[in-house]
Amino acid sequence: MSAPASRPKGLAQLADDLLAFARQEAREGFKRQHPIQIRDAAEKGWNAAVQATDLAMRARGQMPTPGPQGHQDRHEFLEKVGRHDLHKQFAFFADRLHGACFYGGLLPHEEDMNRWLDEVQQYIEDIKAGI
Repeated sequence: MSAPASRPKGLAQLADDLLAFARQEAREGFKRQHPIQIRDAAEKGWNAAVQATDLAMRARGQMPTPGPQGHQDRHEFLEKVGRHDLHKQFAFFADRLHGACFYGGLLPHEEDMNRWLDEVQQYIEDIKAGI
């Protein structure tokens, strides 16, 4: 039996769900050549990485500041825990998925989007494995 829809999900499950939705949106967006769906897929992929980062922060007794400062808090957290590899990936997701694609409307090739979403998946798995 599944949990009621109103029950809040953990950050790990939320990250997984967002990534699955991003993949679905990307598939449909590229199939239909629908730019808004592609942009939405990018933003959901970005949000999956954000939720995973918040999971890592929570595991260390921290949470980002609500609002725009939260983005900087996440970057600083990854640097402080010595995960420069994850910090570089997070910065890439922020730039490509969130900035260029979603806000800037610069649509990637389908292969690039799929690769980026695969990289988000690996990022989530690395976070779940513990940092």
